[in-house]
Amino acid sequence: MECDFLVIGSGASGSVVGGRLAENNDSVIVAEAGGWDNSAFIRLPGLGFYASAISKFNWNFVADLPTGLNKKTIDLFQGKVLGGSSSINGMIYTRGHSSEYNKWLKMGCLGWGFQDLLPYFIKLENHFRGAGKWHGDKGPIKLKKANPNLPICEAFLESASSAGFPIVDDLNSDCDEGLGWYDVNINNGLRISSFQAYLKPILKKKNLRVLANTFVNRINFFKGKAVSVDAISNGKIIQIKAHREIIISAGAIKTPQLLMVSGIGPKDHLSEFKIPVLVDSPKIGKNFQNHPCYRPFFDCNEAVTARNYVNLPSALKAGFNWANSGTGPLAESFASVGGFFKSNQSLPVSDMQVVLLSAIPSNTAKGFFDMLPKSQGFGMTIYQGSPYSRGEVILRSSDPMDNPKINSGYFSDERDIKIFANGVERILEIINKPPIAKLISHKTDSEIKIKNKKDLIEKIKNEFATSYHQCGTCVMGMKDEPLDLRLRVRGVENLRVADTSIIPRLPNAALHAPALLIGEKAAEMILEDQKF
Repeated sequence: MECDFLVIGSGASGSVVGGRLAENNDSVIVAEAGGWDNSAFIRLPGLGFYASAISKFNWNFVADLPTGLNKKTIDLFQGKVLGGSSSINGMIYTRGHSSEYNKWLKMGCLGWGFQDLLPYFIKLENHFRGAGKWHGDKGPIKLKKANPNLPICEAFLESASSAGFPIVDDLNSDCDEGLGWYDVNINNGLRISSFQAYLKPILKKKNLRVLANTFVNRINFFKGKAVSVDAISNGKIIQIKAHREIIISAGAIKTPQLLMVSGIGPKDHLSEFKIPVLVDSPKIGKNFQNHPCYRPFFDCNEAVTARNYVNLPSALKAGFNWANSGTGPLAESFASVGGFFKSNQSLPVSDMQVVLLSAIPSNTAKGFFDMLPKSQGFGMTIYQGSPYSRGEVILRSSDPMDNPKINSGYFSDERDIKIFANGVERILEIINKPPIAKLISHKTDSEIKIKNKKDLIEKIKNEFATSYHQCGTCVMGMKDEPLDLRLRVRGVENLRVADTSIIPRLPNAALHAPALLIGEKAAEMILEDQKF
């Protein structure tokens, strides 16, 4: 097969790049290792809590944890399906504060400050608020305000206000701190993934070809130029030639692996696996970052949570409302309320996140029905926004189909656990306020009594979980970084990276919106560079 541009991966960034390049009438192939996204668990927002647990839609990565934690490994989800992780995530759309991107600017990423990036955010949005200072209304990503119609959500916000947390109308309006209703990428009762927004509407264009179930296992070079890839497509070995550029959008774990097995990475590491070194790039795979999290759960004494929908009459009503008007619980994300807060009130800007979980999932779930809540209750996912700790992605073998080894690095910097504990301590003040306290019958995670900060730190170490916001493994930046500021891979030609692996510092936000942004900016730069 041949094309002008080959995009490897159809996730939140890859679909944007592929769609924008195809709009320009260049010939484009998008190669996706996963299959089609036509499952109801992907398309219906209310079933989305189960999408990430389905093995065939997931890369099923396992990360190693540093010593000193009670677990040795932890699962990391990443979408392996058209739309990538945008097809299995919680549909939360948050950019983070402007200072998050201005920190990229201070790290030497000229052209990547917030004022540089805001036009791209506006360009990609079709926002329910309409066009304005912070939002756009003509983009492919349709956004609505979450509206789950659950009393626990209102009680959470009322209690947060009583505890001194600002309640804001728009979490994407650059507030220093604030909780409220999320913007979610849902329209007419359906998830709007990057594939659905950017590629599905133009699939009939003759210059665009989307190859599902196509695993790219190596990039080929000629005289220092990326010219083609070897792949396995629906069980057949194929080669795809790209006359202009190859863009890797395989995510922060598979992107560095693909580069390394193709000969671009740390020389000594590649030599271990007898991989011929094309470019000695020592930082490929380094700087791995993610959001560790802690999830306390609470039983409720009233019917105020999503458990209300787990009975036959309610399920039938939900199905009718969704089919008739695209509304009701099947049309809403399981993560509707939350926001940003400070671990220490003296900080100028939030450094933590919290998401209200409107039900308690089963801990022993083996299937969809097992995951449904068995009792009234809710939880909170509490994230540390921008940890100091760093991990790495390295090869397990030279086989591209063998998932790489991930050293998570969680809490390896001792500052992180202290910040995390301060944030958890502060946000849990909410549950002591009457609007929500009166609904709580039992704190289900209180097997050990927390008497002081030390106890809390130990509890977090024992029970912490992770988000799926991995980034930073192929960083853009100054001359010693793997990528230049136009996302081109240093040391070769015609090869670029466009996904969250380019991020130098993890922002305090869910990464769906930043990943879309990266796709928009990358596509524009690619088209600009073709003019010269």
